[in-house]
Amino acid sequence: MRRKEKGLAGRVVRTRGRRVVVADADGERTCFLSGQRAVVGDDVLWVPARGEGGKIIDVLKRRTVLKRVGPQGREQVLAANLQGLLVVAAAQNPPFRAGLVDRYCVAAGVSGLELAVVLNKCDLGVEEQTRAEITLRQEAGVRSLEVSAHTGQGLDELRAFLRGSEAPWALVGHSGVGKTSLVGALLPEQDVGEIGDISEYWGTGQHTTTGSRIFGLPHGGEIMDSPGIRTFAPGGIGAEDVRRHFPGLQRLQCQYRDCLHRPGEEGCVAEDEAGPELVKSYRRLLAELQQISQRRRR
Repeated sequence: MRRKEKGLAGRVVRTRGRRVVVADADGERTCFLSGQRAVVGDDVLWVPARGEGGKIIDVLKRRTVLKRVGPQGREQVLAANLQGLLVVAAAQNPPFRAGLVDRYCVAAGVSGLELAVVLNKCDLGVEEQTRAEITLRQEAGVRSLEVSAHTGQGLDELRAFLRGSEAPWALVGHSGVGKTSLVGALLPEQDVGEIGDISEYWGTGQHTTTGSRIFGLPHGGEIMDSPGIRTFAPGGIGAEDVRRHFPGLQRLQCQYRDCLHRPGEEGCVAEDEAGPELVKSYRRLLAELQQISQRRRR
């Protein structure tokens, strides 16, 4: 306890390699970690360090946590103390992936976070299949906004949506969908980091963001930019969590209350009431989690 009393309070607002940037009322400084790992959004205690900006001595209790399962089957904390997730997808280039939206819906539900889909590059046109996928999830209660970082379409609605939030909204999604371009469009006067304008707009999917970073918005609210991902498996969850939080499946009344909507389950109404596309995406995630669990046991 004596150690905590000596620390100065701050918040991690940026990752920088193996170090983090901590902000407080006096500004920002780069800190190195001592023991417990800190992620963007963490409230921390730190002390000045000779020849360094500072040293983190404690990570305070997290109110919310966003986790993923990495390629080796290990859980990884991506961010802490968020308000919600903005799942950024592209209307075109790269193609819209509905399954990724579903996975983030589960992750948000388990973590107690809000969620909305931000469909970027709408100036390129929204394909019929993409529109159908978005509508299906809207009917399941998933909010969506259509924007274009390139032309400014929908940005006022996005600003209004973010205004007044009490914690950061994290922009998450595949590489090339334009997350950093959106941040730049919302903060045109600020250096938000490298933006692959041509590659992002035409969909070559280059990685331009290498770490996560929180930005304050002029009219209120905060956003967190994050590196693009190729795949995403929510961390810290089991089959029951997927059933409870998967869009469109939460309120199904099957014959058995603990129905997991697997093929051939007696009295299951999932395919009839939620539709085969949602159920297919749901079962794919269940199967992946089972594979991850089997790898851990080996």
